[in-house]
Amino acid sequence: MNWYKLSPAVLTLLFFLLAQGLGTVLIFGIGILTSPDFNTAFQAYLSGEVQGLPILELLPISFFSLILMVVNIFAVLCCYLFLHNIHFETTCDFSSIRWRPGMLAIAGGFIGALSISILTESMELPDVMFQISLAMSHNIWGFLTLVIVGPITEELLFREAIAGEMLRRGTSPWVAIIVSALAFSAMHLNLAQGLYALPLGIIFGIIYYKTGNIVLTSLLHILNNGIVAVQLYTTNEDIEDLSFSKWLGGDFKAYAAMLFLGGLSIVLMRLFWSHYLPTQRNNEKTTYLN
Repeated sequence: MNWYKLSPAVLTLLFFLLAQGLGTVLIFGIGILTSPDFNTAFQAYLSGEVQGLPILELLPISFFSLILMVVNIFAVLCCYLFLHNIHFETTCDFSSIRWRPGMLAIAGGFIGALSISILTESMELPDVMFQISLAMSHNIWGFLTLVIVGPITEELLFREAIAGEMLRRGTSPWVAIIVSALAFSAMHLNLAQGLYALPLGIIFGIIYYKTGNIVLTSLLHILNNGIVAVQLYTTNEDIEDLSFSKWLGGDFKAYAAMLFLGGLSIVLMRLFWSHYLPTQRNNEKTTYLN
């Protein structure tokens, strides 16, 4: 693959990492200026006296969440204004969605996410972002970041800016979908969430390719994050003790459920694929996933 086709993924990730870096500097800068405790803890961290810096204990979670909102929106604006690889007029077009077959994609994606959850849960990987997500689920700004702003901006970045631009440059659909899913997975900076995000990103990519916009993928992403946020809010720390294995009555039943749900997800996604008419872009490319 030449640079022309791969550059949307590389440049979008660079802008995203730039936004993340600026957000980190902003959080630490404001924390040092406004909180003596934060300044003391930060100095102790730099000197090696302590190993970690408990940001959430020193800064309001609402402030932290607002910074995350700004970071994601800033990355989207950079891609739109400088890279020109986000086309709001088409990627947010509700009127083009065929809702009846589109619901098959929502159902297939949601059931697929459940199957992936059982699989990643069985690996017992540490989730270093758990405490942050838990705190955000109990704050209105954190909840909005997790459930609304995060999903929509991530779909704009990883589906529209990366997969969409690669497709517009003639990249193979499967390559564009997998590259965007890998970038989506790596963005989580967390093995537990990253392994969950990878197959989910592939599902999102398939839906995006077929529909030509992020409407259905955003709704599915919002649904997925919303359910997780509500679970965190209602169960608090107890969510770490919950598992599909305990709920279903053993590992064997959990794995059987995983296979059943995975198979059902594939069936629903195939039905979506066969019943959702190609978009104008796909007709022009005459390229299909088989």
